[in-house]
Amino acid sequence: MKFKPTYSKKDVEILKDECLYKGFFEMRKLTLRHKKFNGEWSHPMSREMMVRNDAICVLLFDPVADKVLLIEQFRPAVLRSESPWLLELVAGMVEEGESDEDVARRESLEEAGVTVKRLEYMFKFVPSPGGLMEYLRMYAGEFDSSQVNTDQVHGLDSENEDIKLHLISADDAIALLKHDVENASTIMGLQWFALNKHDLVARWRV
Repeated sequence: MKFKPTYSKKDVEILKDECLYKGFFEMRKLTLRHKKFNGEWSHPMSREMMVRNDAICVLLFDPVADKVLLIEQFRPAVLRSESPWLLELVAGMVEEGESDEDVARRESLEEAGVTVKRLEYMFKFVPSPGGLMEYLRMYAGEFDSSQVNTDQVHGLDSENEDIKLHLISADDAIALLKHDVENASTIMGLQWFALNKHDLVARWRV
């Protein structure tokens, strides 16, 4: 069953849109009202929203060697965790004029040093719809694991990236779901992979 929302964006009225801050992220204050389920309009309300470009995540998979490539890097927003170094999928923000495929291939090369062959769309999601204006679009990317050097550190110095590679079996990657993986896109990407790996391998081995 496909879910069909009761209303669309035509049923939201933006009364005011203010920029509160613009740096690495942008913070905007929206004053709006929307249709209620009883057919009436809500009272005007104010909501602060963090705005950033949409991002692309890539789950790198070698169907021949049956291996997955994950990356590890420092994330300041999880300093209260036991360790702010997280295991993640390759990811990057979409810049103006870029396609999803452009971003997926660029980030796979920059962050993991690999060239992506085939790409397959998985799904998209909103990380925090109550306060973040961003979509993450997820892809599976085919690569050759024999070209990977896990002793080499990757990432761009200009973006303060310091990235370690982890090349593991597909089964071990899926088994990570039983543990405390803290990155949402990694969890969802591995869940999709666990459900769709058989069909993905069949398509990519043609």
